[in-house]
Amino acid sequence: MAASLRRRSLLTAGLLASLGTLSACGSDASSSARSGHASASPRPTPVDLDTAARQQVGAAMTTLLAGYDSAAAHTELRRGLATQLAALGAGGHAASPSASAAAPVSPASASASASAPVSASPTAPATASGARARPGDAELASGEAGLVSLCVTQLQVVSPVLARLLASIGAGAAQRTVQLGGRVPAATVPSLARLRPTASELDALQAALGAEQATVFGYGVLGALLSGGRRSQATSDFDLHRARRDTLESLITASGATPQAAAAAYTLPFEVTDTASARRLAALLESRLAAVYANAVQASAHAFRDEAATQLRLTALRAQSWGATSTPFPGLPDH
Repeated sequence: MAASLRRRSLLTAGLLASLGTLSACGSDASSSARSGHASASPRPTPVDLDTAARQQVGAAMTTLLAGYDSAAAHTELRRGLATQLAALGAGGHAASPSASAAAPVSPASASASASAPVSASPTAPATASGARARPGDAELASGEAGLVSLCVTQLQVVSPVLARLLASIGAGAAQRTVQLGGRVPAATVPSLARLRPTASELDALQAALGAEQATVFGYGVLGALLSGGRRSQATSDFDLHRARRDTLESLITASGATPQAAAAAYTLPFEVTDTASARRLAALLESRLAAVYANAVQASAHAFRDEAATQLRLTALRAQSWGATSTPFPGLPDH
């Protein structure tokens, strides 16, 4: 836990440092005011970490939207990103460091270009004349992958509700990365073996265990109806979920609690009789798991939050691979 706390402190320090440019313009004016009248100097404004994270992630998303606009392609992917940006700006927070903190972001304003490049922005190559070429799929995919990494970093230092949203936004960005033919940043699953969960984290672990148990049962049914590459994929995912189930049982037992028992059987949401229905069931199982892990992000902190966000992202990608409809907010109700 000490390592997690140190990580949180370092991330917090990084956020505070990133806001230095926002206050630079006011510092010169305030210094001249102090020279004339000391009482006129403004008091420093406390930094709200949620606001800072919304600004930084929002700026990256705004620049990435400009890349989509420049490419004039992938309308559906751009719409998903704009929908995410609108949700991120809800509640009176600006999505760009240069925007007023009191102005919510609308999908229309989300297409505006950011004033400076950020890590999640696609970089278009320069042409012989010096003009920038339209970004291709590779550049857009790189921008989306950068957005994944940024969300992973920021969700550790924000409030539980915003962490859940950022984890979902990152999962949606991961789906778009794959759709563009790019590679999602490698998932680093933190070790929880020596950490003791809080009461809310333990509840989240139990909920995830229950969902994984049902998923293992579902894959056992659908795998028999598949062949070739799809059968191999089902077998791999089945083994993955069994390992995940066993890990959760071990974590719960180590905390001093009793893992909930799996049901003898589960009622399938629809009849599974052929390849199409088997694939549909796999997509539904993964989508339902995504919702469980999104809730776990909100219920957790530090390494437990990081691990839940990782599982949400991986589950969203598996759901997509089975044919689930991509959504701007994997694991969350429609906004």
